[in-house]
Amino acid sequence: TGTYHLEQEWVKIWINQDGTIDLFYNISITLDSGDDINYVNVGQPNRDFKIVSAMDQHGRNLTATDVSSGDDYKVRVSLYSPLKEGQTIWFTLTTNVAHMIWEDTPERVGMRFTPMWWTEAGVYDLRILIVLPPNVTVGDVRTTEVLWNDTQYEDDRLAIYWEKQNLFPNEKFPVGVSFPKQYVQKYDTQPSG
Repeated sequence: TGTYHLEQEWVKIWINQDGTIDLFYNISITLDSGDDINYVNVGQPNRDFKIVSAMDQHGRNLTATDVSSGDDYKVRVSLYSPLKEGQTIWFTLTTNVAHMIWEDTPERVGMRFTPMWWTEAGVYDLRILIVLPPNVTVGDVRTTEVLWNDTQYEDDRLAIYWEKQNLFPNEKFPVGVSFPKQYVQKYDTQPSG
């Protein structure tokens, strides 16, 4: 029991040509008061994920296990040592998630994504960066949000960026992108749950 908040929740997604995504979380959590925190559960967009790696701010590998139950898909990241009151730690988690790219229109495919939201904690700094498949241009992209914060390039691939400050506990921030089908080899005809 106790209170905690997230200084940052930074999300980076690479859309792969095989219809999967690589999902990277960089999370900074502060225990304001209460019992030590030994692990953090990080939500996943669907059941078809594989854990790639988890690491703390000191470069130490962390144990990450699938603790999904029913329609609640989560990875438990066990901290290297308990987080004590007044302390902050950050860690990263990378997973590969299938069935994320789906047919949007007869000519386009898309992806919807909602970062992990925290029922009991606010997030001070939420950032989402989506790296599109090779050769996608700004003119090819449509998004669910009328305006994104910025674009940039990563390894010659276009990336779309959103940022939101001071999310309340339980506040969600869904985003989505679509682009022509020709840039991926595999996609689903219906969005995943």
